[in-house]
Amino acid sequence: MAGLGIDTSAVSNVAAASNNNTENKNSLDKDAFLKLLVTQMQYQDPMEPTSNTEYMSQMAQFSSVEQMQNLTSTITSGQTMSLTGQYVILNVPDAAGNIDQVSGLVDYVTVQDGKTYFHIGENYYPSDYLDSVVSMDYIEHLADQAKEENVSLEEAFASEAAKSVENE
Repeated sequence: MAGLGIDTSAVSNVAAASNNNTENKNSLDKDAFLKLLVTQMQYQDPMEPTSNTEYMSQMAQFSSVEQMQNLTSTITSGQTMSLTGQYVILNVPDAAGNIDQVSGLVDYVTVQDGKTYFHIGENYYPSDYLDSVVSMDYIEHLADQAKEENVSLEEAFASEAAKSVENE
């Protein structure tokens, strides 16, 4: 249990499910790159060996890519943390692969195994599912509009979305 009575232990279950859904088997990670490099060294032509300079160049490129990935991850994590208290819309896939939209205020953001998760209502959602961040002023405008037109907030939001599509 974390400070302020916030229990983040439930995020482990979400993390496991999310990792199964979002694993990209087509991308090369650090380990795959190093395995390729070792394989290249093992099977090089002994009559024309690759020079040390070429290997050093590949390692330098690998190091640069790794540092850029780390920087991107740090920036993304920082941006995600700043969404605490914001109203967000998430595209959440179900078991069949269909997308359900979930929205609400981000109570807090937690990090598990290097991935960030939003706590909205009683559930955790991977930040990868983020679709939109909506201004609270806009939500208040929609609430006022819904009250004037005697419709639900969802109907007012759908009406505004339809208007913006017509104006494009």
